[in-house]
Amino acid sequence: MRRLIILIVSFLFTWSLSAQDINFTASAPKVVAVGEQFRLAFTINTKVNAFNAPDLSEFYVIMGPSTSYNQSTQIINGKITRSVSYTYSYILQAAKEGNYDIPPAQVSIKKKTHESNPLKIEVVKGTAPTQPVTRQPSDKSAGEVVDVNKEDLFIRVLVNKREVYLGEHIIATVKIYSRVNLSGFENVKFSSFNGFFKQDIETPPLKALERENVNGQIYGTGVLQRVVLFPQRSGEIEIDPVELVCLLQQRVRKSTRNLFDSFFDDFFDSYRTNKKLITSPPVRIKVNTLPEKKPATFKGAVGSLKMSALVDKTEVKVNDAISLKVNISGTGNLKILEAPSIHFPPDFETYDPKISGKIANTTSGSTGSRNFEYLIIPRHAGNYRIPPIEFSYFDPGQERYKTISSNEFNIRVEKADEEETTVISGFSKEDIRLLGSDIRFIKTGRMKLRQKDKTIFGSTFFILGYVGALVLFSVIFIFYRKRIKRRTNLILVKNRRANKVARKRLKIARSYQKEKNREKFYEEILKAIWGYLSDKLNIPVSKLSKETSVKILKEYKIEESLICQIVELIDACEYAQYAPAEESAPLATVYENTLKIISKFEQKLNLKNYKR
Repeated sequence: MRRLIILIVSFLFTWSLSAQDINFTASAPKVVAVGEQFRLAFTINTKVNAFNAPDLSEFYVIMGPSTSYNQSTQIINGKITRSVSYTYSYILQAAKEGNYDIPPAQVSIKKKTHESNPLKIEVVKGTAPTQPVTRQPSDKSAGEVVDVNKEDLFIRVLVNKREVYLGEHIIATVKIYSRVNLSGFENVKFSSFNGFFKQDIETPPLKALERENVNGQIYGTGVLQRVVLFPQRSGEIEIDPVELVCLLQQRVRKSTRNLFDSFFDDFFDSYRTNKKLITSPPVRIKVNTLPEKKPATFKGAVGSLKMSALVDKTEVKVNDAISLKVNISGTGNLKILEAPSIHFPPDFETYDPKISGKIANTTSGSTGSRNFEYLIIPRHAGNYRIPPIEFSYFDPGQERYKTISSNEFNIRVEKADEEETTVISGFSKEDIRLLGSDIRFIKTGRMKLRQKDKTIFGSTFFILGYVGALVLFSVIFIFYRKRIKRRTNLILVKNRRANKVARKRLKIARSYQKEKNREKFYEEILKAIWGYLSDKLNIPVSKLSKETSVKILKEYKIEESLICQIVELIDACEYAQYAPAEESAPLATVYENTLKIISKFEQKLNLKNYKR
């Protein structure tokens, strides 16, 4: 119950607030054609006691006023929002050309009178935007659509100036004009604006076209892009065309068979979307160079600007920081503005300025301010003077240079309470450390002097070093060439690593011997023997067997007794791997025999002394 009461009170409170905030607006097309019917609507967000329409004698009132009511309520996270609207509508028809003013309408609410906004309507002779033309098909298939004329659908890049000075801003607007039914766009390719520094102007997404009078014809127009351009070079610069594909919503009529079917044609007509590629014509901008006799303090600023400067302290102690702020504001190329030159006293340690600012890009250009904050630190006591800061810019409106000067700054520096110190700063001048010393980088040892204009080039030491470096490079080059060549021979690589791999296996077997793990011991011994024969004799694992190994060993002319020893060792290990412990030889004996046999084979199997 308590929750219900809270909801009702909140609803009534929200309703009372909405009733107090009265919004009364009038809306109508800005441009209409002679004889065209259009809608004039007056909308208010609360109930009225009386509605008084304005004088509409300049138009034919075909219908009205008709009243409609709309109400909506939203509850989001317990917050109730209620909105209502009452609309008074007229259907009017323009009688003749001209510009007409519709005065405000009036409503009476609780003995108070409220007025809507006035309207201006332009009536032209041209016709309203038309639908695309279709032809009747010769069969039952969809109708054939006639191509749209260039006068009915086109795109332009509009600029407010075609001749400017270097650095002067230009407002470029990409605008579409249509007298056909558009349903959207795709594959929009805006200009790259080569030769300009571009700043985008916030442009809302195009949801609907607005009516506009273009050379006596009514078009639906919409802005796709707005940018501020600053030319970066003089001469003639061409703005590349803009391309986009328009989606045309076109009616397709079906053929009729009898008189009665024609009555329902309009109802059963279908629509299809066709694509039309349109391209804007190129736009050429003439960029004039800035006049000669530029001021010494001019750094490329163009526009209508002003400057102010101030310091946060005029009386400080040694090593206390002072902040000097320079603010440049106005309209112009603020984004690429350079910091003004300031002549600081030599006893001041200075740092690069911190740059900040707030710049807005509008149809009037880039407007805002740019701040340069300098950190300066006096190192000695005394009275110092910072001369007036001068800033020069070119004013394209008056076609001349202007120089602004600030006041001079007098800084009084007193001795510090503690012993005067010197700052040692890193290369970035970010971290400041204080040392109790007045002088730094003192060299106390003996100085080693060198004869002036004497160089090492051409000396004996230079020639010997050059020759030595060349010889060393040649030796390293030959060594690495041979090493790479050896590594490309896979047989030789496997042959060289056979003994190394076998000894790793035997080392693992040795660990199993200490653990008295007979099965794992004999498994590693066999892997060591078979792996050694595979790598040393270049036998693939798939073809590895005792018969194959014996055959290749005989081809290598290995002694028969040595071949018999390795065969007996393999047989003994294979038998002992699964035989009882008392029926097999001790593990240490097997390990020593394996090591001796592999060592003997390593001495005999040398690829350089025999051929397979």
